[in-house]
Amino acid sequence: MAKRIVCIDTELSCWDDPAFQKSQTLEIFQFGLALINADTLEIEKTGSYYVSNTRHEVSKFCYQLTGISQSTLDKRGMPLDHVTHLLKERWGVAQRWNALVTWGDERRWMEPDFVAKGVEYPFHNGLLNLADYYRFCHCQSKRDRASQKAAAERYGVTLAQPQHNAEADATTLARIVIAMIKAGELWAPLNASGAADV
Repeated sequence: MAKRIVCIDTELSCWDDPAFQKSQTLEIFQFGLALINADTLEIEKTGSYYVSNTRHEVSKFCYQLTGISQSTLDKRGMPLDHVTHLLKERWGVAQRWNALVTWGDERRWMEPDFVAKGVEYPFHNGLLNLADYYRFCHCQSKRDRASQKAAAERYGVTLAQPQHNAEADATTLARIVIAMIKAGELWAPLNASGAADV
């Protein structure tokens, strides 16, 4: 069985008032995923699920940022518990055999919505925040921003479009992961015997 790396991104409810946003339990509007075959270092598939919103209407600011409209969620959104089932069955997010990678502390943003909706959090505990890892390796001060755009430029990776779309951002993340592995800065590829190639 090939080992796989699942790159995960989300789009959540957002507003142009930082104080108001900080006071809210954010609601997941979209999951984006990209699956890397760890043996071939190729992206096998990408995908996206829209999630029905029950607490927050899509704000004008959020629509302008993400392109997600209330109409999109009304027509294509699915209940969070159903999306959770798809994430586990089709993407293996609960299987520790698969590595899970995010850009940022996605658990801190995602988990409160699962709690609010009474849905079991599906992702295993080995979530790697690649932004923190990148910041530790390449940023010179605490104020330096570890952005996907900066990482993409460093590794010669093309940003998938449109940005602030969860599937596109997960695809960009997958490209960065592959580039970092090939550069020897992330997991060392395994040879047929299971030993790391060095």
